[in-house]
Amino acid sequence: EKDPLAREEGAKLVGASPDELCIISRVVQGLNMIKDTLGYNDPWKKGDNVVMTDQAYPSTGHTLLALKRHGVELRVIKHKNGRIMREDMEKAIDENTRIVIINRTSVGSGFTYDVKQVCEIAHEKNTYVLDDAVQTIGSKVVDLHDDNVDFMVTGSYKWQCGPPEAGFLYVKQSLCEELLPSFWSYINVDKGPGITGFDKFPFGVVDHDSVKSYDYPFPPTAQRFEPGTTATDEIWAWHASLKWLNELGKENIERRNITLGLYLSEELEGIGCTVKTPWDPEPDALNTHRHALTMYTTGSDELDRKTTAQLRGRPIKHVRGPTMKYQAGYGGVRVSPHFYNTEEEIDLFVAYLKKLLS
Repeated sequence: EKDPLAREEGAKLVGASPDELCIISRVVQGLNMIKDTLGYNDPWKKGDNVVMTDQAYPSTGHTLLALKRHGVELRVIKHKNGRIMREDMEKAIDENTRIVIINRTSVGSGFTYDVKQVCEIAHEKNTYVLDDAVQTIGSKVVDLHDDNVDFMVTGSYKWQCGPPEAGFLYVKQSLCEELLPSFWSYINVDKGPGITGFDKFPFGVVDHDSVKSYDYPFPPTAQRFEPGTTATDEIWAWHASLKWLNELGKENIERRNITLGLYLSEELEGIGCTVKTPWDPEPDALNTHRHALTMYTTGSDELDRKTTAQLRGRPIKHVRGPTMKYQAGYGGVRVSPHFYNTEEEIDLFVAYLKKLLS
């Protein structure tokens, strides 16, 4: 079957067990599933709070707005020069914090969390951590077990080089056994050893009953959360890209991407641009080593927008053109080289930008 194969390759890529992954169709679906699952097992109430940052992708904040009707407080940590500081995270989390949601890599600046640190801070207050890792997996090494993260969501596209309309929700094994899903699907019931595929749908059995035939417990795996039938073509294509990335080696990919990101940054600074992506871990910030995703500015928002419009689709092959990204006042032009890009392609990009600036 396609789903077990995709889960097996995905588990290798993210440092997890296949039993801790379930197939979803998009990141925002996974965010909503965890929000609803927590509320199903322990209803959201006034006095609860959730923590996010102002560098989060819009789907995070919009999903959490649904909790306001329950009186839940939404706490937003503000960045400092594009960085999320450890002290601010520690202050935001208290004994009433139900969950902290982070984007492992910021969609704009490329700030990449040391997720292990975040989990240590949150777990001291018995708070869950949900990691949106769609901008990281496939570009940097991710090890969910080592990070000790509780939940993770990702899509099949972006740095994973797969098609849209697929993704993973990761649920830590202990939580798979503890939490009931808020979305119940008869496909996911556990009817015992050897009962798979069409054996789960006993329409051909004389004493078939639309209720009793499915009155079984859920399995003690993340598949209990799976929201029904998955997209066949997308999963097969994604499986191929996951297998390819694993064959290349995530450590090799990360090394190559760091090299490309540093090279791009140095070349941009060489023509007078300012790179806004954090370079290395900083003592008081919650970031780890840099990402290939690189944000820069010419020093003028108007010039950034003008040159970005002229650059799109021009020099760097096999990657989306530069885009303007702003989050809470911090932003500029984002460029995202991947391991298959070359220094020569970056040279073409920078040379063309230099020409536009002259």
